[in-house]
Amino acid sequence: MKIIDLDGREIEVTDLDLAIMQADDYRHYRVNEPSEMHLHLYDYWEDFYQKLLLLDKEIKE
Repeated sequence: MKIIDLDGREIEVTDLDLAIMQADDYRHYRVNEPSEMHLHLYDYWEDFYQKLLLLDKEIKE
């Protein structure tokens, strides 16, 4: 299974359930004074998580 991340890279997913759990964790990490990089990472992990959920839904249908 593969998805395209927010930066346009193809990511191979070998364990979808674990990937969903990890992306969910990462999307909740926050810092007190976010830099541009942090703001990008917030968007990145939210996008990645949503794409994983969509992939999971497609597989189960």
